[in-house]
Amino acid sequence: MDKAASLALQGNVFTVHHDARGFSSRPGQAFVLEVTDETASKTLLASLPLLDRLLTEKVAAVRERRMEEMVDFMTARMIAPSAADLEMVQRLAIRHARILNEFGYFTSEQLADANGSQASNRLALADNWRKRRQVFAVPHPDKAARERDIYPAFQFDNGKPIKAVQEILNAFDGRKAPWKLALWFTSNNGALPGSARPVDLLASDPQTVVQAAWHDAQGSAA
Repeated sequence: MDKAASLALQGNVFTVHHDARGFSSRPGQAFVLEVTDETASKTLLASLPLLDRLLTEKVAAVRERRMEEMVDFMTARMIAPSAADLEMVQRLAIRHARILNEFGYFTSEQLADANGSQASNRLALADNWRKRRQVFAVPHPDKAARERDIYPAFQFDNGKPIKAVQEILNAFDGRKAPWKLALWFTSNNGALPGSARPVDLLASDPQTVVQAAWHDAQGSAA
């Protein structure tokens, strides 16, 4: 038997004590196994060394896999981005900035004020809307200036969520990341008349925009 384990058999109760070098992560942990007769006890005793070895190998394999994942994670952050990656990042940054510059945005506090909310938690109103998928938020680009998420203003009419936005978010069902949603709303869409931007038809033809969302959602990815 592996020296990391000790055994005790009293009547029909078989007790295994394993220290931290075995499969137990807590020294002194006991495993009590109830067996039917002495033959079963002997069979169990004979199998314990194999079980201990298999469990030890399993723990070692899991630890090695996690180490590899950590190494890959750190390596990925040490590799200099390629020219193509930098170009893509720059294009996306420009598009994100254009959305916020063209349409503006609200903070949770601003939405609470615009709707006369008396709640002591100034984030509650916007958070509730977001949980019900009436609106969506994107991370503020300047983390040094603002930690909280912000809400692109095209989702609102007089400070209140536009109904069609909820139908559109339900169509995508969480399969688009927040900034991809913002880009979908503000990009030309071939499923709309004249390849219009969804945002431009939210007020005049919301159901057509909703139908375009359901159409695009079939191939949507986060």
